Amino acid sequence: MEILKKASGRTGKFIAIEDNEEVADISWLVNDEGNYVIDHTWVSDTMNGKGLGLKLVQAIIDMAREDKKKVIPGCRFANKMFERHKDEFSDVWDQRD
Repeated sequence: MEILKKASGRTGKFIAIEDNEEVADISWLVNDEGNYVIDHTWVSDTMNGKGLGLKLVQAIIDMAREDKKKVIPGCRFANKMFERHKDEFSDVWDQRD
């Protein structure tokens, strides 16, 4: 399994590749404050339930920590992961309403 980062301007995504095939991705945009907003997460049916979505969320968490930014989990899946791991992610979680 390989996770690639593709970014251009104010948008980007992490893509999970297995056997030369895209099996999952998570995309983000940079808001006006310079923080990351997760706007979409997708995992193929063949990889569903294997923790890959959480690995992709973790990739954005790691990027935010490195860049000293916050993260807004804007899609339903990311929000669920932030709720489940609130203690681990609290340092980067922008919990605005």
